[in-house]
Amino acid sequence: MKTVNIKQQFRNVISFFAIVGLLSMTSVVVLPIGKAHAITSSPVLPSNINTISSLGISASPFFESNVSITPQIEHTGIKGFQNVTNLIENGTIKGVGYVTNSQIWTDASRLIKGAFDYGVGHGVITTADGQNKATWIGYGVGRSNVNGTITYHDVIFFNTNSTGKLAFLKNLEGLHISEVDGKKRTTKIYEWK
Repeated sequence: MKTVNIKQQFRNVISFFAIVGLLSMTSVVVLPIGKAHAITSSPVLPSNINTISSLGISASPFFESNVSITPQIEHTGIKGFQNVTNLIENGTIKGVGYVTNSQIWTDASRLIKGAFDYGVGHGVITTADGQNKATWIGYGVGRSNVNGTITYHDVIFFNTNSTGKLAFLKNLEGLHISEVDGKKRTTKIYEWK
């Protein structure tokens, strides 16, 4: 495994907290016009627009998945960690096709006080033919809304030795957004340039 130097680790941590701070400030806005209205998501852009926001995040996701899941949750028994969730997510990557995203998330919510879940994850994305693989690590938060849907916002750091279909993931940083409503999980990953 390639070791990451201190400067890169510091950049990763600063980037993570910058995104978490921005997302937590913009996740719910209450408008004082007549009855209170809540805006709980960003405006939808047409799918044919592939622009870069002022934060450097592409407007169009490169990974999408919409699946029914039954995650395996294990209680770790480790002080400060509530549980570990293992799940396999089938999705598509633009220009690549079908892929499998095998992932493990560790809930570290007990380590940080607040009204959100905090997690650390890692995983492997594999092409349908099994010939290309990319690994990733992620850090993120999840919040529940009044309907019980949980939205996760995570910063993901990819790496690969692939020279094939997944070569573009080498040292790529991304924003991973998942919504979980019961057993339905919708995931999108956007490139962060």
